[in-house]
Amino acid sequence: MLSFAKLSYIEKCGQILLYFTVALILALIAVGVITRKLNRQKLTDFYKYAIGILVGFSLCASVIMVTLTLDDMISNGEIIPKLFYPLLSCVIVAILLFVGGLVVSMLKPQKIKAYALISLGIFAVPLIVSLVMISLYYKNEIVPSNWYSNVSNLGLWLGAVALVVAIVSLTLIFGKKNKSNTKSIVYAAVCVALSFALSYIRLFRLPQGGSVTLVSVLPLMIYSYMFGIRKGVATGLIYGILQAVQDPWIIHPAQFLLDYPVAFASIGLSGILKEVNLFSKKPVLNFIIGGIMGGLLRYICHVISGIFAFSSYAKAGYGAVAWGFLYNTFSLVDLALALVAGSIMLGTKYFSNFVDKIAE
Repeated sequence: MLSFAKLSYIEKCGQILLYFTVALILALIAVGVITRKLNRQKLTDFYKYAIGILVGFSLCASVIMVTLTLDDMISNGEIIPKLFYPLLSCVIVAILLFVGGLVVSMLKPQKIKAYALISLGIFAVPLIVSLVMISLYYKNEIVPSNWYSNVSNLGLWLGAVALVVAIVSLTLIFGKKNKSNTKSIVYAAVCVALSFALSYIRLFRLPQGGSVTLVSVLPLMIYSYMFGIRKGVATGLIYGILQAVQDPWIIHPAQFLLDYPVAFASIGLSGILKEVNLFSKKPVLNFIIGGIMGGLLRYICHVISGIFAFSSYAKAGYGAVAWGFLYNTFSLVDLALALVAGSIMLGTKYFSNFVDKIAE
């Protein structure tokens, strides 16, 4: 491990963010324990304040890290306007649609379903433009032709389509048609903000993309557990677009889908067992099994991308398939950390009751 002095300024900020986050979490746990000992009736209020503190911290950390990252990318000439700005437009459109949804849910709640359908159509425009630009720009101007020849277009597209169909099918079959309201929209923003901030706290980073983070997928998993997989999948998809802007490693439109929006949309299936009322009296078991299902689908997304898009990076002595499965185990480590943390949280009666109350 490099000494702190040898790290880049972004890596130094990431390390400081890690230490501060751990200290903040420990402080909140200590306050929670003291509150429970002295006045258990105040625990619900404590959870609300804790969420407010974490959201404020997440927003500040995200703004700082995004600013530093963009500055570093611009300085190193890594910003590719023809690709970056279409992706950025996806994020901007998503934010504007979210704000609009918040207004509609407060003023005309009966119109929120129609608004959601219209929003999907609007959001599809910058997303399709991004896919087209990835396909045209990377193939013709960035990726060397001899390297691109190793990319399997058929394998990538078949894998992407199959996984999209699987996720959509599971969502439609098992997801309940819960009404969208202001609370679910606000908590979607809260969980995306928390996940995005935590994604900058990297315990380990791989050379061709991917990293083990400090439970960055946990807020998305808990959101799905609280509000259902339909909202969870949609929230995960938006978070995946944010990840593509934060740390892009994109060489093909289908690979972009697999490694970003589809991979993180699959995390939104974490609440599937609660959705079907299986093990209804065992929230931790519900969370673990559902989380494993969503996490494995994310792993499969990365594996297919690795096999058909990044076979040229396979380590000596490994075939494309073996290396694809091995390299992407980082997502399973990421999942394991989130499952442990989530199980501890939901294993606490007061937090479990708080989550159930929010979901009502």
